[in-house]
Amino acid sequence: MKHYTKAELELYRHGEMGVLGRLQCSRHLRECPTCARRMKELGDDDALVGELRESLRFYRDLPAAEPRRSASTRHRTS
Repeated sequence: MKHYTKAELELYRHGEMGVLGRLQCSRHLRECPTCARRMKELGDDDALVGELRESLRFYRDLPAAEPRRSASTRHRTS
């Protein structure tokens, strides 16, 4: 049984295959646990990347922390 490559599965996932290719790949995914697992892993990777991007947006949007002053500096200005 011919397995689909990661690049081919990406084309399928993003709807960039022709109609016949999508039909064949869809049938293959129902019959091939190896390719079905690869397809799930690609989806899991997308979810992880999405979470990382969201975390980066969250930290980027935080206000900048003020520089910490040493104890000796705090006593002089008080």
